Amino acid sequence: MHTSIEVAITLAPFAVLFSAFLIFKWDAVRAVAAAWAIELIIALGYYHMTPLRSLEASLWGNLSMWSGFLVLYTGQIFGQSYRNTGLLEILLESVQSIVPSWDQEGRAVALVTVVGGFIAAFNGFATYPVTIPGLVDLGFDGLSACASYLVYFSWTLPFNSLFITIPLIFLSLLGFLQILGFRFFEWETQVLFWSMGLGNAVAIILFTQVWPAYYLMTLVAGAALSSGSIYLYGRLSVRQSVQSVVGAARPEALRSSFPTTMRFRAYAPLLLGILIVLLTKLPSIAQLLTRVEFGVAAWGYRPFTINIFTSAGFFILVTSLVAYLFRCKRANLAKDLLTATRRSRAPLTTLLVGSATVYLMVDAGQIALLARVLSSGGKLIYASLYPAVAFLGGMAFGQGLPGDFLLSQMQVGIAPLLGIPLMLLVGIVTVVTMGPPNALKPTQISYAASLANVKGKDGEIFRICLPWQILQLVVTAILAVVLVFFWK
Repeated sequence: MHTSIEVAITLAPFAVLFSAFLIFKWDAVRAVAAAWAIELIIALGYYHMTPLRSLEASLWGNLSMWSGFLVLYTGQIFGQSYRNTGLLEILLESVQSIVPSWDQEGRAVALVTVVGGFIAAFNGFATYPVTIPGLVDLGFDGLSACASYLVYFSWTLPFNSLFITIPLIFLSLLGFLQILGFRFFEWETQVLFWSMGLGNAVAIILFTQVWPAYYLMTLVAGAALSSGSIYLYGRLSVRQSVQSVVGAARPEALRSSFPTTMRFRAYAPLLLGILIVLLTKLPSIAQLLTRVEFGVAAWGYRPFTINIFTSAGFFILVTSLVAYLFRCKRANLAKDLLTATRRSRAPLTTLLVGSATVYLMVDAGQIALLARVLSSGGKLIYASLYPAVAFLGGMAFGQGLPGDFLLSQMQVGIAPLLGIPLMLLVGIVTVVTMGPPNALKPTQISYAASLANVKGKDGEIFRICLPWQILQLVVTAILAVVLVFFWK
């Protein structure tokens, strides 16, 4: 009875978060603040945590998410700089020009698979300021643009963890197409769905099984294969003279309207950003960069290191600033920084409150409690239900990696107890914490909504994404059970 009460108390902040979005239709900031308030009451009242300790836990949660704060802010800067320098327009047109202008579906898929894929290899957060405004420019409303891309992008996060990721590719792509209102059984949708899905699946197999040392090329290879498929699809569309959802059929020359020099300008900052990322992976440079990192330790928590120059936010910031060197129209850096700062307030506030909530739960031992309760039920119960715990934990964290790290650590003691390989449990946790909950994270929803200038619709975005992410969770849990019992 005592354990049941503690489990119910642990799930209370998550229940508040879901209710805030689904019933009260609050925005992400208010939803997370409500969950934090409930968790603070639980920590102080039930677990008898002192006010000082609760403050320390909250501040440590904020500190541990430093990279998340940086990448959210620089992501806004990246979107503002690329848009106002005129490079975003050229970048989008250069890719979408391989598909007829009247084919809204083909251009939307090309945007997220090709442009999104190439940029995601550089940094995932940098794709949002390109793809979401790009979908809006194609004629989709901001709500659909945000929800569809949040669902689609969830598969790319754990791309190098087990084969569970492969079904998520197809589920994410299916959700993307359905949210945007395309008919799945039409020939255009079928061609795009299977060619894009199989292209990314092949990339995963090649760079996790055949050439695992080059796993960083997974998304690049997937984008390259998708680009080839989109090119063939565009030629087939023109030849068939298919009636589009947005216009009449007519033959069309598929070529960019911008000269080569301008297209080079649009891609140059991204190529430079990718080059810088790759250079930091060289052993000599990586060793040199360790000299500028510093450790953070306080209040008895596990220390961690901070290195600004190897963080994703730093690479995004450099790319953003370089964009002004290749600008195609006049842009004011100071004004763009001010605009980006205003737009980033809601996502940053959401992450601030959310990270404080999570570390209150960690300090009170609530997440570990759920793991202990499930492990007492044996291998089948644990494999079936722990993905749901990891899902909730991943959703609560504002950024995937800290949640993945924390929940993976908990598997060290459980793996030998249940006789499950530790590598397998960590792989399952990585998939579940990084992928399926991504579209439901309040921070991600707030970030996406700010890019499409959608206000007061965070709950609606959550509601649209929820069934697709639950489907991903169910499929992942089924595959997790299969792997646990048959992995050798």
